[in-house]
Order: sequence, then C-alpha cells, then structure tokens
Amino acid sequence: MSPVAPNGPAEKALRPLWTAGGRPNPPPPLAGRPTPAPASSGPETTPHSGHAVIVAAALPLVVRHGTSVTTSMVARAAGVPTAAVFTAFPDKATLLEACAAAALRADEAVAALSAIDPTQPLETRLTSAAAHLRSYATRLLLLADAMPSRRPRLPGPTGNIDEHARHEEELASLREALTALFAPERELLRMPPERLARVFLSMVLSDAPSGPAQSLPTEELVSLLLWGSLAPP
Repeated sequence: MSPVAPNGPAEKALRPLWTAGGRPNPPPPLAGRPTPAPASSGPETTPHSGHAVIVAAALPLVVRHGTSVTTSMVARAAGVPTAAVFTAFPDKATLLEACAAAALRADEAVAALSAIDPTQPLETRLTSAAAHLRSYATRLLLLADAMPSRRPRLPGPTGNIDEHARHEEELASLREALTALFAPERELLRMPPERLARVFLSMVLSDAPSGPAQSLPTEELVSLLLWGSLAPP
C-alpha cells in the first residue's frame, strides 16, 4: 500500500476527527440516537469516552499504515499509555474492527448537511451537500484500501442482518437530511423530495472518487440531476 501524505486526501477526509490542537476528538452522537449515559464513577478512559478517543486517533494511522499500525503508535496519537489501548480493546483486531465501524457512521456528514442554509438556491445547497457526501464516501474507500480484509463497505445489501441494518440506518439518516434540502422547492419538483434525496445519494456515492480524474466535478453531477442529460435545444 502506498504511504498517505500527511496533508493528502486521506488526512483531509479524516481531519474532522481531530481538534485544532491535534488531539483526537470523539465523534458526535448521531441525531435521533440516544447517547449512552456516562459511567457514574471510574477512570477517564471509560468504555464510552476512551474507546471513541482511541478509535479517532487510530483511524488516520490505519489509513496511512494499514493493518501494520501498532498499538504503541495509536497510544502516542491518542495521548494515552499503551496499556490503555489494551484496556479498551483486547487485541488489535478488535481495534481495527472498531475503526471500520466508526468509518461507516454518517454523524459528521448528517451534521454538515443539516447546517446548509435552506435559503440558498437549490443548486448551491446540493453542490455543498455533494461535497460533504463525497468526503464521507472517500473516508470509506481510503479505509477499505488500507484494510482489505476488514474493508468498510459503502452501505449495501451485503453482510449479515445486523450489519445491513446498521448500514441502512446510516443511509436513512443521510436521506432524511437530503430530503430537507429539497423540501423548500417541493411544489416545483417532478418527484417528491424523499425520492429525489434517494436518487441524489445514490448518484454521489456511486461516483465517489477512487483515483485522479475518475469522478464527475460536483457541479456537473448536480447539474445532471437538476436539468437532465439532454443539452438545451
């Protein structure tokens, strides 16, 4: 696997996982999902907070080094003793599985979509949305390349029932946020916002960049959805 440049696409896709000071930042809770209550007592690295911090630190390292990443590297990035990593995860395989699961979560993408100004023109809203969705898809592809044996797939009807249910839950949260972006123009649309959100999500995720010059420019993708494939007469 080729090394990932410190300021390359991998780092940019995973940059929201760090604070400005360079320390890992636990991922935010997904809208609509209850956040587990913190333990009433115990050390700072509880199963909830400690796991999230370690996984956030491990993700960019896994993208850069693949499965050869070491627990000592993760511990340094997380700012915790190596023993704390083994306290949170019994072995490296479990940590890698947690990284794959974290990459699939769409929390940050949903939050970014929800923050788009609904008073902007629809084309502007969708262009912003496509950029956020591509960042999410790129994160999955980068981790898939780094961990082929544990690749986090774009949500689809594969895998066991529980895995598929989790994938569908992430997709549903993205579709809901996209539906809200289409809703202000409901009376002008040829399809209900819910259907257009599904079509748009499929278009963006299926055209996620997997190499240089392999994706449509975001503006062209949005234009294709809004105005169709025929040039004006």
